[in-house]
Amino acid sequence: MELGNLRISARIVASAIAAALGMAAEMATTRSHADPLAAGVAVVPISLQGEEPASVGSDDAALVYGQAARLLERADAAGICSPASSNLVYPSYPPYGDAWMKMEQADYQAGADVRKLVRQASGMKHAAWASLNPQNGGRRWQYLNGCRNIANEIGDAALYQSVVLHDEQGAFDSIGDVMHLGDLLQNEPGVVLVRFLVSEGIQALAMSRLTVMISNVTISADSTETTAVPVPMAQAWIGRLLDHPDAQAQLDRALKGEPGGVAANPVMKPSLARALETARRVLCERDLTAMSLAAHVFQFKHGRWPGSLDDLKTEMPRLPLDPWGDGKQTLGYVLIKGALRGGADRPLVYSRCGANDGLFYRTDAPQYSYYNSDGSQVPQNMQKHGGQFRDVVRWAPVEGQTHQPTTMPVP
Repeated sequence: MELGNLRISARIVASAIAAALGMAAEMATTRSHADPLAAGVAVVPISLQGEEPASVGSDDAALVYGQAARLLERADAAGICSPASSNLVYPSYPPYGDAWMKMEQADYQAGADVRKLVRQASGMKHAAWASLNPQNGGRRWQYLNGCRNIANEIGDAALYQSVVLHDEQGAFDSIGDVMHLGDLLQNEPGVVLVRFLVSEGIQALAMSRLTVMISNVTISADSTETTAVPVPMAQAWIGRLLDHPDAQAQLDRALKGEPGGVAANPVMKPSLARALETARRVLCERDLTAMSLAAHVFQFKHGRWPGSLDDLKTEMPRLPLDPWGDGKQTLGYVLIKGALRGGADRPLVYSRCGANDGLFYRTDAPQYSYYNSDGSQVPQNMQKHGGQFRDVVRWAPVEGQTHQPTTMPVP
């Protein structure tokens, strides 16, 4: 292949990497959407009327996802979308605020058919993405935008089910639907780097939502209690989250779909390094999320948080290695005694990702997804980096209260 074409590929990959890294935090369009509830307009469900249903007996999930994406386009034209697909600014953890609540309520009421289609697709093992992917023209990758919109829609629906409806089992099922979409994008034949990285962004979105949900989850021995997660279901989720290939294997598989010579070309080296780092971060989020859920199972069984990593590992099939450790170090866990309001303990799971200045956690705000700030007011290039910590429990800072210092070292 000509070097010029490889340079074009490098630019495409770099753009896709940037989208994947930012997708979990903000998969937002640049359009503003009217608030139909605030305006007093009745919310009309966006239905399948006029749509040709996917063939009965078909096992092609791509066709079903394509229908769901078209329904979301109709909703968008009617001024209805999920908060993650809007330009709304809102906190990354509850309480999300009235504007988020109104927007998501309207979207959830309108989106029942979308959720049904996505659930239908989750029962399918294959997706012929090529049928949605014209080989030339400006719409070649348009179906990936549809997949991103679906992930936003179902991810926010899961938060609504958990935070507002208190349907924890339904919320976990919705996250499973998002993960299945990401799996089909990555594992079906024809995967290339752009599709791989969009899949990674979708998986990161799923983990950021699931980490928030788990932070306030109730574990129960009663499988009929939908407001709680039964112990066997939690254990199954822990196993599911930990069951994944390593990042290099994922990237190598995607590279097989690229033209020969791409992996060895020096133009591609920085982009491929970022792609590998993206994959490592996303898989690490899965492992940290599994550890958070295991901590809640331990708390249910013993009436206290794990006091150490040794306690925590009793609820896990294995302790995952830290990709940024020394090759033997696992991901970490620490219990900060009396750190939260009312003297409650603060359990944290963490990785050594970006721990250039030691290991320290943020005290000014909870962390449920990737962050690159130490919470201080100094310029970004002067801030310190102390690893990635995830809060196991739900909390929010007191409004107007300042925290100095904004970080504390791991004891």
